[in-house]
Amino acid sequence: MPEIHLSFASVITDDIVGLSDFYRAVFDLPEVVELRSDHFRGLRIGATILGFSSTHAYELLNLDRPESTSGTTQFLTFELDSDKRVDVMTQAAVAEGARCIKDPARTYYGAWQSVLADPAGNVFRLNHLELA
Repeated sequence: MPEIHLSFASVITDDIVGLSDFYRAVFDLPEVVELRSDHFRGLRIGATILGFSSTHAYELLNLDRPESTSGTTQFLTFELDSDKRVDVMTQAAVAEGARCIKDPARTYYGAWQSVLADPAGNVFRLNHLELA
């Protein structure tokens, strides 16, 4: 079977600069400068690029704009190396403008996790889970 990995995870936003700056500041991620355009910013996170696309992406992808963008239809989960790191990064995200929805706590499946909303309202999780 061929190797498969996630190359991009993208968020469509009205403010690609502000939102990418938020995630860059929280996670200290480098920008993929060669992908920078008026419609896109990308941050390197391992083998994946965390992308921020302008609403022009709907046209480029031949998609209809949604009638409503309210409500959460997807979320990103950032895996961290310890429970303590989840605690520290939760505080760092809030300091950069995130809203904490759920303080760090143990999930039913054993992860130490917090749930936050970025300045644009997109939900993301900070997570530490050790799997066997």
